[in-house]
Amino acid sequence: MSRHIVRKSQRIKTFATLKYRGYKLTGEGIIKNISLHGSHIIGNVPVTVGMVLVLQIFVPGISELLVIDRATVRWAKRAEFGVHFDNPRPEVAERIVEVVATLLKAQPSSSPS
Repeated sequence: MSRHIVRKSQRIKTFATLKYRGYKLTGEGIIKNISLHGSHIIGNVPVTVGMVLVLQIFVPGISELLVIDRATVRWAKRAEFGVHFDNPRPEVAERIVEVVATLLKAQPSSSPS
């Protein structure tokens, strides 16, 4: 029997770099994928489930830094972790939509996996 995870929105594969900060913690990493609601990150500093982070994302092809001021760690396994963007301010939510749309346009079309 296969297990399917239902997601609120499509995840876009990317290799954007980022810096993340939390309580007594600063790290850097790569975003494996991003959606309107969250992201999968590989970082150089471990985090724990429930931690709240500030993300500064450097998206290829977009000059303006994407800053998400509140992202909660939902899962963590070694250097990888997933975050949920917690009710971003309207202007931040709009930037997330712009970034996801730009990344989606830049991706080659492929068949669904």
